[in-house]
Amino acid sequence: MKIVILNEELRSEMQIYLALANHHEVEIAADVNDLYRLMDEEPADLVFLDLDSLIEDKTKQEKAWQTFRQIENKYPKAKVVAICDRSDFKLCGGAAKQKLEHLLTRPIRQRELLAVVE
Repeated sequence: MKIVILNEELRSEMQIYLALANHHEVEIAADVNDLYRLMDEEPADLVFLDLDSLIEDKTKQEKAWQTFRQIENKYPKAKVVAICDRSDFKLCGGAAKQKLEHLLTRPIRQRELLAVVE
C-alpha cells in the first residue's frame, strides 16, 4: 500500500510516518504540487491531507475543499484522510459538511491512525 502525507505540523507528520513506514510505502509531499506529482507518478491508496496547510486565511477554507475534491475526482481509488487541529471547530465542522469519510484531529492518537489505515 502506498501512502502520501501532506502535513504542515512536523510532529504529527513524523508520528504518522513512523507508525506506518515499517509496513507501507510512505512518501511525504512538500506542498500541493508535490502531492499531485507523487500521485501522478504512482497513485497512492491513502492520502493524509492536512487541511490547515491548505488554508492561508483561516476564514477561507475553499482551497482545502478544492484540493480534496481534485484528489477525489482525479484519483477515485485513493482514500483521503483529513487532518486538522482538534480545537479548530470551524474547520472540523467544515470537514463534516464536505462529507469527508475520515478525519483525524491533532494530537493524533496512534490507534485512530492505525484504524483508518486498516
